[in-house]
Amino acid sequence: MLRTLRLDVLALAALIMLGLTPFGARVEAQSRTFTATTGSRIQFVSDAPLERTTGTSTTVNGSITIDPAHLASASGRISVPVTSLHTGSDLRDEHLHSSTWLDAPAHPDAVLQITRVEGATALAPGQVVRVTLHGTFSIHGVTHDVAIPAQVRYLPASDELRAQGITGDLIRAQAAFTIMLPDYSVSVGPLVRLKVSDTITVNVTIRLTSS
Repeated sequence: MLRTLRLDVLALAALIMLGLTPFGARVEAQSRTFTATTGSRIQFVSDAPLERTTGTSTTVNGSITIDPAHLASASGRISVPVTSLHTGSDLRDEHLHSSTWLDAPAHPDAVLQITRVEGATALAPGQVVRVTLHGTFSIHGVTHDVAIPAQVRYLPASDELRAQGITGDLIRAQAAFTIMLPDYSVSVGPLVRLKVSDTITVNVTIRLTSS
C-alpha cells in the first residue's frame, strides 16, 4: 500500500510539472488588466488629390485584459472621443465633428474592440512580437469586423520604468489599418471630393500599464 501511495504522489507531481490538473485540464491563465495611459495616440490620415489631412488625438481611453504568457485569450476595448480629433484647422475640426460628418453629438466615440489575438502565443520581455488583432471598429454609429496587423512590446516592471514614472508592467502596441468612409455611412460630397479621400488610414500607438 505504501508503494502504491508513493506512485500516486509521483504521478501527481508529474502532472503539476506538466501544467495539468489531476483531471487533465490546463492550469488557468493568469490574466491582468492593462489600462491605456499617457503616450497613447490615434491618428486618422486622408490623402486626397489636393490635400493630405491628418487628425490626431492623444485622448485614448480603455483597457485590455491579457496574460503575456497566453495571448489567445486577450480582449479589450479602446476608445477615442471624436471631439478630441484635431486637424490643425478649427473650421475643419468643426465640420469633422458635426452631424454632416462624424456626428460627435450622436456618436461620441470611435471604438476598437479586441476579441482575440493571433500570430504569437506569448509576449517575450523586451522583444517586439508581431500579431494580428481581431475584433471590430466602430465610428459614426456603424461597426465592422477588422483584422489589424500590430507590433507589440512587453516590458515587465523595472527600476528603469519606475524612473519614468511607470510603476507596473508596460505593453506598447503599434498598428495601422484602413477604413472606407462609405462603409461607415460617411459621405464625401462633390465639393470636397478632391480634398477628402474615401480611404482613411488609421495609425494607432497605445501604451498600457498594469495596476
